[in-house]
Amino acid sequence: MWKITGNGIEKPSYVYGTIHLTCDYVFTEKLKKAFDETDQLALEIDMSDPKLQVNMMKYIFLEDGKTIESLLNKEDYTTLATFFKEQTGFDLKMFNTMKPLAITSTLTTKMATCDSGTAYDTEFMKIAQAQKEKIIGLETIADQMKVFDNIPYEDQLKSLVEMAEKGMEKSKKDFENMTRYYNDEDWEGLLKVSAEQGLEADFQESLVDQRNRNWIPLIVKMAKEKPTFIGVGALHLPGEQGVINLLRKEGYTVEAVH
Repeated sequence: MWKITGNGIEKPSYVYGTIHLTCDYVFTEKLKKAFDETDQLALEIDMSDPKLQVNMMKYIFLEDGKTIESLLNKEDYTTLATFFKEQTGFDLKMFNTMKPLAITSTLTTKMATCDSGTAYDTEFMKIAQAQKEKIIGLETIADQMKVFDNIPYEDQLKSLVEMAEKGMEKSKKDFENMTRYYNDEDWEGLLKVSAEQGLEADFQESLVDQRNRNWIPLIVKMAKEKPTFIGVGALHLPGEQGVINLLRKEGYTVEAVH
């Protein structure tokens, strides 16, 4: 967690690197303090929006007659379909007209090594709702889907086929490593595991860097209006094009909170 001050900000805001699936969620004292000191919550998307699921369904389907089956050769389709059925109990044909992201999201929940994994974003949303705080999205569902639509579907599916070929044990191991690095605040380890998992390494610019640059003016505007708790995926924080460095380049003081 990082504290943002200076350059016209009257009261500190906080930015926290979240993880979208964890078995080890803990609402620490430093988190509680940061929530107590802030008046609104900003997440990648406003997860409290009652229309969220409906809006998601608008963008989840493939267009122009494309199907998952038509985007893969027969061997790769069989590999993915077999793996998907084993892990989820669902027939891949049910997802045939959906974008690869729908398959990825469904499989991601199976990587957890516990029965009741949660997301920091979800927990933060619940706390903000209990405190009757405003919840703001840095992006809309349309924005997020556009990011993934800019990555060729064939590349997204290739990543899924590779996951199927390596087996779920490898994905679970990666999940364990990622969780450990996250809990230890080991950025290098986190970036390494993420890069090994596929898409982030090849599409860092569109998946991470460009989005970071888009968020900075929004984060600055919110922080100047009122103290804000900002939760974004942990991989958006480090590096030259990371949120922390971009805020510093704009003249803000960003300090780690221990």
